[in-house]
Amino acid sequence: MVIVNNCWAVPDNEAGKEKPTSVANDENKRWRGGKGSKVRMDERMNYAYTVMLEGGTRRQVCQKVMDRFGVSEVTAGRDYAAAMKCLQTEQIETRENLLNQIQALRLATVQKALKKGQLQTVAMLLADMGKVIGEAAPEQLALQVPTLNIHIEE
Repeated sequence: MVIVNNCWAVPDNEAGKEKPTSVANDENKRWRGGKGSKVRMDERMNYAYTVMLEGGTRRQVCQKVMDRFGVSEVTAGRDYAAAMKCLQTEQIETRENLLNQIQALRLATVQKALKKGQLQTVAMLLADMGKVIGEAAPEQLALQVPTLNIHIEE
């Protein structure tokens, strides 16, 4: 049996059927609760940071980010820039600590070298320590040859 509906013949087995639902037309089928965009950006930035430490050019790092996460070149470039900024911040923060650690190691080595009578090693380490604290700067300035420039105006 065929039911006529708005001038269209519709078989009776489809007349009582509801339209199938999909993600587009049913709110309940939409998946929510995944990672937010901020988390995904951090993941890409951390990956770019890791790849940077392995070595390679900016383009190579961006290409690896693009391949792994399926993002555009512009997005990969932003992730690279964020990773570079993070690396620079880290280096600035750790530089002072590293200088302190190196100076402590030099002091310990000086003491060991003095006990063993290695005076040349002691002299070299003390010279290095003096350079770090800027002790040699005035001496280096004094050793520079002065220059005399004469300009004659007509």
